[in-house]
Amino acid sequence: MTSIEQPLSDLAATPPNNLEHDTLGAADEADQATVVASPIGPVWISWNPRGITALVPRSVCGAFAALRARHPRAVFETPSLPNDLDEKVTVALDTGEAREIAVDLTGVTDFQRSVLETCRTIAPGTVRSYGWIADRLDKPGAVRAVGTALGKNPVPLIIPCHRVVRADGSVGSYAFGPVTKHDLLVREGAILP
Repeated sequence: MTSIEQPLSDLAATPPNNLEHDTLGAADEADQATVVASPIGPVWISWNPRGITALVPRSVCGAFAALRARHPRAVFETPSLPNDLDEKVTVALDTGEAREIAVDLTGVTDFQRSVLETCRTIAPGTVRSYGWIADRLDKPGAVRAVGTALGKNPVPLIIPCHRVVRADGSVGSYAFGPVTKHDLLVREGAILP
C-alpha cells in the first residue's frame, strides 16, 4: 500500500514539538511567559516583541495552565526573561521606576489606554487621585470610569495603578487587594506605615 492509500489514522503523526509555538510566533499571535520575583511575591510576566503584555501574581494564577486560560493571546512558558528585558524588569520591580519598559496594550480601549498612559507618569514615592487622572484627560466627571480602567490594568507594577488613591487619601481598591496596595505605597515611601 502506498502512502496515498494509507488510512488517514496512519498519516496523523504527532506534530513537531514547537509547531504551535513557531506558527503563532511567526504570526505575532503568541507571548512568552515566565515567573519572576516582585515586591508582591512571584509573578507571571508575559511579553512579546512589542513589550510586556501581562503581569499576574502567582498567587492568582499558580499554574501555568491558569495563566494560559486567563491570557487573551496564546502564551508559551519559558524558563526566564531575555537578558535585556530581565535586567530592566528586575530594576523596575525593585525601584518602582518602570517608565522605560515597553508595554503592549493591544486590546484595551482608547479610554483605558489614555488612563494607563497617564497613570504611567506617576513617579515612585508619589500618589495621585482618580480625579487627577480624569482631569488630565479633560474628563472631570469620569472618576469612576478611571477606576474601572485601572482595575483592568493588564500590567500592574509596570503601570503603577497602585499609586492612584481616593480623593480623601485612602488607598481605595486594588486588583490584588487594599493591603497589597498599602504595602506597595509604604515600600515606595508614598505613605507612612
